Amino acid sequence: MARMRRASFVLGSLLLTGSLLAAQAPLAEYEVVSIKRSPADAVGGSLQTLPDGTFIMKNSPMRSIILAASPVPTREVEGYPAWVDRERYDVTAKPPPGATRQQSGAMMRRVFEDRMKLKGHVEERERTVFALVLARNDGRLGPQLKPSALDCTAPVPPRSPQTPPPEPPEARCGGSFGAGLIVSGGITMDQLVPSLSGLAGGQVINRTGLQGYYALTVRYAMPRGPGADPPADDLPEPITAIQEQLGLRFQPEKMKMPVFVVDSIERPSEN
Repeated sequence: MARMRRASFVLGSLLLTGSLLAAQAPLAEYEVVSIKRSPADAVGGSLQTLPDGTFIMKNSPMRSIILAASPVPTREVEGYPAWVDRERYDVTAKPPPGATRQQSGAMMRRVFEDRMKLKGHVEERERTVFALVLARNDGRLGPQLKPSALDCTAPVPPRSPQTPPPEPPEARCGGSFGAGLIVSGGITMDQLVPSLSGLAGGQVINRTGLQGYYALTVRYAMPRGPGADPPADDLPEPITAIQEQLGLRFQPEKMKMPVFVVDSIERPSEN
């Protein structure tokens, strides 16, 4: 039996190949980092990123952002103590001017390393994932999935007070995901699949082979509890809707997936 690959690391000290090192953005640190326990009477929680890149977390557990400390993209984290999930914190992290989105992950890892003494490693473990594939052997798409007529490769101009209200979702690039409704005037399959994980019941991988941007609309019945009355509009369940309306289906597969395992972490030093 093949031994499980184990990629150990100390945050901030990852070994990179020469090609990766050349592509890596310059090291950057947040200009301001504030971490405080939330007031005992605080109600609700939130996470947001301001236009200048400042990250703000209010009355939320560290579990909400600990995946940002992983050196590779992953959906799972294990091994953290109970306080990471239970205690609530307020966090503000302001990046330096000109910092890129690519640098934000490295900056957040440094926060976990410096303020919480986080050490961890990545393990590959077998998981059930769902490949999004074409439902028909002849490659025909469903009636609600068509190549987009929009130019979604053009840069999006920054919004200003004079910018008109956004067009409806079916007339613009990107996706609109609401209760029982997915709409887009132009989206790639790679951009779509992360938002389908909740409907499929696990991580979704794009295996459609479809290139470029597509316009789509999916209407489905929201999941209901046992014994609940059927929806009045008689919409199909999400998986059926995606197959009937888009001509796509979910195909379960076993696959090695990265899991971020926490070796040690301390409560954050407050300022």
